[in-house]
Amino acid sequence: MGKRILFISETVVIPVERGNRKRVHNLINMFRDAGCEVDFLYLYTYAEEDPSDTRAWIGEDHFYQFRNKKRSFPVFCKRKVRKILEILHIPGLFKYFTIDEKIDPAIDGFMKDFFAEHHYDVVWAEYLYNSRPLLSVPEGTVKVVDTVNAFTFKRQMYEAVGYKNYEFALTREEEARGLKRADWVVAIQEEEEDFFRSIVPETVRVCTIGESMPQTKGYVSHTKNILFLGSFYVVNREGVKHFIEKILPILKRKGADYHFQIAGTICRHIPDSEEYEKLGVVEDVGDAYRQARLVINPVHYGTGLNIKTIEALSYAKPLVTHEIGVRGLRADYPIAMVAEDDEAYADAIIEILNKDEKALELSQNAERFMQEYQEKNQAAFAGILNTKA
Repeated sequence: MGKRILFISETVVIPVERGNRKRVHNLINMFRDAGCEVDFLYLYTYAEEDPSDTRAWIGEDHFYQFRNKKRSFPVFCKRKVRKILEILHIPGLFKYFTIDEKIDPAIDGFMKDFFAEHHYDVVWAEYLYNSRPLLSVPEGTVKVVDTVNAFTFKRQMYEAVGYKNYEFALTREEEARGLKRADWVVAIQEEEEDFFRSIVPETVRVCTIGESMPQTKGYVSHTKNILFLGSFYVVNREGVKHFIEKILPILKRKGADYHFQIAGTICRHIPDSEEYEKLGVVEDVGDAYRQARLVINPVHYGTGLNIKTIEALSYAKPLVTHEIGVRGLRADYPIAMVAEDDEAYADAIIEILNKDEKALELSQNAERFMQEYQEKNQAAFAGILNTKA
């Protein structure tokens, strides 16, 4: 009989249109493929999100819900003061968050009653700021935090793009305090695994489980399509804006024959133009990738794993990116063309557009990388499932 899993998340899963939803969707499918029975505890935090499709996907008998009033009055006041200080450019006070600012303390009583009626082999908390329920997990149950991001570095990332809405940023010490609630800490890429391992005691095990995505044989698409597919996240918007304003003019000046396509919810935040085609939210993501000669990931900043990169590689697409786009992805062969300045970025695109052999080499390297990547994911995943608390 498979193990019983409780998956705790504030993220709805369906529709699968953002990176964080893809993460949850893929992990639950990994559990199911391993023969596990999965219950889903939804922390209903955002009134605009409708969990009905997620409930149907999980199954009515496996879906539970906690109404998460994410901001208690003291936290509400603290955040208002923080925003005022940001506007006034006064650093320091309330600059960083505390680990439980985004979850209602009433979760403690709810989890106590919940665990009195339900028993699990593994309780999996998605994101560190949802780790408070792990404090109520009974003995003998394996506790897991899927970090998705290292929040110690979030403040630096926000400041780099001039973003003033600091969603969540922690000190190193506060991040470590949250991680210690778990038996297993899951990083999304190996560079962050190294960091987490450096701040937790040896009793807390750390591993990397990246994105579980389809694997595709290497091939060349005989089109001129350059594709970006992503959400409206601020880092994506900044990257695409830079690509349109700085790199497209270089491609035009050099006489490149191309057709730039933008897909995903980011299209709602990009103005219409004859310089590119907006596909919107596409029903068949695979078809959009198959029709692309190459994929770009133009983001300049970020933490965690660039899911856009992994998704492109999973479809065996030649990829052009900045160094941040392949951060934490280790291979002894090129999995993408990496360029930091605009001229080099445009030249990399032109080379893939014009040279079938280069496009095929990168596509075959992507296929090879994803095979090795999935094997590592499965090994780490099995290690958690086979743990005895």
